[in-house]
Amino acid sequence: MSLVRVAIPVLQGRRKFHYDKGRPWTVLEQLLLSELDRGPTSVHALKERACIPERVIIEALIRLMRAGWVEMMQSPTAVQFQITPEGRVVKEYEQLPTAPRRLSRNMTFVIDQITGTLFRSRDLPFIHEHVVAKREEQGEAIIRIERPSRQLNEELRPLVDALFQSDEKFVGIDPYGNRLAKRWALVPVRDGQPEGLSPRTPPGLIDEIKKAAAAVSTKGNGGHQRMYTAAQLIGPETAQAVPPTRKIAFTTNDLIAGGPEHEAALKGAIGRARHRVLIHSTFVSAPRFAALLPDLRKAIALGVKVDILWGQDKNTDERRSTAKVVQQLRAELEAEGLDGLTIHPFSTGSHAKIVLADDGTPDKVIALVGSCNWLYSGFSSFEVSVRLRDFQLVADVIDQVAELSRGGNGHWTNLTSDLVAQAVHLRSLKSPSEGKASVCVLLGSSHAEVVREARDSADKTLVIASHRFAGAAKSLILAPVFAASKRARDLDVRLFYGEDSGAITATDIAGLTNEAAKVGVRIRPVHRPRLHAKFLTWDDDVAVITSQNWLSADSTDDNPRQEIGICVRSPGVGRILMERFDAATLAAGGG
Repeated sequence: MSLVRVAIPVLQGRRKFHYDKGRPWTVLEQLLLSELDRGPTSVHALKERACIPERVIIEALIRLMRAGWVEMMQSPTAVQFQITPEGRVVKEYEQLPTAPRRLSRNMTFVIDQITGTLFRSRDLPFIHEHVVAKREEQGEAIIRIERPSRQLNEELRPLVDALFQSDEKFVGIDPYGNRLAKRWALVPVRDGQPEGLSPRTPPGLIDEIKKAAAAVSTKGNGGHQRMYTAAQLIGPETAQAVPPTRKIAFTTNDLIAGGPEHEAALKGAIGRARHRVLIHSTFVSAPRFAALLPDLRKAIALGVKVDILWGQDKNTDERRSTAKVVQQLRAELEAEGLDGLTIHPFSTGSHAKIVLADDGTPDKVIALVGSCNWLYSGFSSFEVSVRLRDFQLVADVIDQVAELSRGGNGHWTNLTSDLVAQAVHLRSLKSPSEGKASVCVLLGSSHAEVVREARDSADKTLVIASHRFAGAAKSLILAPVFAASKRARDLDVRLFYGEDSGAITATDIAGLTNEAAKVGVRIRPVHRPRLHAKFLTWDDDVAVITSQNWLSADSTDDNPRQEIGICVRSPGVGRILMERFDAATLAAGGG
């Protein structure tokens, strides 16, 4: 029998959380109230009618009695339960009202640096460096997995999912906290099998623990520290970094195409809001902000809280720094004393373009995601965005905006807490019946994955539109689409771009265009209308709408939220998007 301990590099954090505690009511309790409204009934009779174990019935009745909605009475033959007047009132509600307790507590968590998985501290106990060193000095068989140099921050949704029980609902977090500290987690491996791991431990981490333990037999002791270098598993492939695919009801009316439609969508979202509006725009223009300010003032007068986030700090068109524009606007708003409108001072480092707004009630929130710089655009270019309404899908988008709201230093802000709480609330709501469309949020290099899918599966058409064209397009996009065109000779492959990036010459573009034509790929510029949209479609039923400039930029895992898009798989969505694009270019003269 062999025993070795594997030291996993982890990061330990501690934050103070605020939450509501109170188990939500279930459908059973609602049904019991309706049944008792028909008349006093015994537990035995309820069990027979519902075909549910008696113990479950009793537990539900106890909860209802504590709430004052059910009372117990003694009949000549048995103990019976009856509904109270208060119970008759609440049974008519769509959801039974809860009265949770507001609590606060400090919570410790651990992130393993191999897969980025977040654990409660009791699920992956940690120890300090000096403890590991002392045990090594005493001759204990320990092999360390080398600590990666890449720094991690706690991901917001995994943190909330890992730390809170089903009867606890996240409310907020103190906007300060200690930096994550480097620690080690010791896992015993007996005869090649790790012991004591949490069921939440991902397979990738288990495999690396086994490999590290197996490496002990190939390394001599000699009093030297033993080290194992693990594979780099952190990336978009990890479960917590990839938003899930949702089955939703989707109509092509929620495709927003063209400048005027985007202006109407933005002003409509602001006009309908009664609680909160958030706009994330890559750039901010003082004239464009001023043009939108009257709409924002009306919303603020109705009690709407408005937050402005911006992504990049260089406006190359006007040679002005967005940071300077933001500083100027913040000073003007402060001098005016306009409460309810916050332009946040930091860059999120993201090229994403997103609007979040409630649709008149906190339970109804929409998200607009796509190519439009909401606070810079003059709404004259051809843009494409998508409007999302599904609770779960909008919550997925809010997760990403919450991460962006932390800025470059990764610190939680009050806005971060508000957004996380909003996402938690939306996920607690009952979604409408499942639709036929499959829709997901795309981050970072997931864009490259969808290009590879298009390369391998497109049968009839493959179309890409990008604002910019750069030399990097040859490896990022041209190589895959050339391969697709060679694979399917009848495939109609078209690439459109609005302008070159300045990093590629007209001669180079002509050369790439001629090279593409030889394999049946058409590349052409579109100047009328000005093309700022970024989308990818293949065949009839897939459309990817994003901030990603397909023909000039690549999104890396170092900043997965630099580009954010939406992949929609729904009957006819790709075909209808192309029809609207073709109609716009035809009406404007094409370029």
